[in-house]
Amino acid sequence: MPDILFILLLALVIFGPKKLPEIARQIAKYMAQFRQMSNDFRRQLESEMLKIELDEKQAPAKSYQLSAPSQPAQTESQPQSPPSS
Repeated sequence: MPDILFILLLALVIFGPKKLPEIARQIAKYMAQFRQMSNDFRRQLESEMLKIELDEKQAPAKSYQLSAPSQPAQTESQPQSPPSS
């Protein structure tokens, strides 16, 4: 706590009482912009990760559909020819 008071007192001496509120507003403005950009970046990263996860979950289903035979399989009701020797 004494460190913060020392910094505030030093800023008051360096910048003066008229300039200090203006500087504080600028700092708050930049902090808000940084926070907004950080949240936007995090949201974009999370949406990309979700998209990748969905693509990975759908990939096995697509590969199964592609590897399925295009002709129907023979059933046991159809007669099979005996092997010739």
